[in-house]
Amino acid sequence: MERNEVRRKDGLRAGPRWRHPEFEVVEHLEARVLARPEVVSWVRYVLEGRKSLYLAAGLEEDVWHLEGRYPVHVIPAKGSGPASPGPSARWAVRHFARGGRLVSRLLGDRYLRVPPVRPYQEIEASEAARNRGIPTPRVVAAATYTSGPFYRADLVTSYIPNTSDLVEALFDTRRKGAGGATERLDALRTTGALLKDLARAGIRHRDLHAGNVLLEWQGAAPRPHLLDLDRCDVGAEGTTVPVTPMFQRLRRSLLKWERRTGLNLSEQEWKTLADAVAD
Repeated sequence: MERNEVRRKDGLRAGPRWRHPEFEVVEHLEARVLARPEVVSWVRYVLEGRKSLYLAAGLEEDVWHLEGRYPVHVIPAKGSGPASPGPSARWAVRHFARGGRLVSRLLGDRYLRVPPVRPYQEIEASEAARNRGIPTPRVVAAATYTSGPFYRADLVTSYIPNTSDLVEALFDTRRKGAGGATERLDALRTTGALLKDLARAGIRHRDLHAGNVLLEWQGAAPRPHLLDLDRCDVGAEGTTVPVTPMFQRLRRSLLKWERRTGLNLSEQEWKTLADAVAD
């Protein structure tokens, strides 16, 4: 990692340049943000106002909220320069939340300041996945806010419209994709293909549950997008990883949602998923 500390008159400083040239480092007080160049000015504005990226997004006038432990804020995309997004583009801004009842009860949304740092690991895995042909929302910025031995974190990604996750597609009859036999089979078939593509790309997602598969409903069959890549192990290019652990983790997730909702996958649906992974 190249060191490039540059003091700025505005009180911000560019920290060590990250090894991915698409991102710059901006620091202010206890905040450190990895951001693409076109959004650095927005990041500085937010940090100088003593806000987190997540808090600033929640205060936007034109903001949507997606359900979750911490609601995801969907806001108009910011940025300037040749790489700035179009006028209709939007971002999804989420706050990192811990899983597990005991750990989340003890630490809340805090993480210990030990490697790997979750949002930076997400960038590394996301960039590798995209370069290897795995669809996943483009990371725009990742932030950490330190306090003593802990940090909190935010992530900003591109927002993909016309989507539902696999939970909504299979277990929520109010949502797009639920209730239609063909759409359900398409959702499972494309999810199985995603697992197979991940294994062939040398990427193992250690927390591949049904909520981490986002389905974009366009055309004849949905296009899958992978979420929450901070739990990914990325192998060297040209290597492969076993697909079975990811399939078993996803299967446990689906069984959990069956118990929770009382809605069960049919034998044909389970077979469609398994066949797609095995092909």
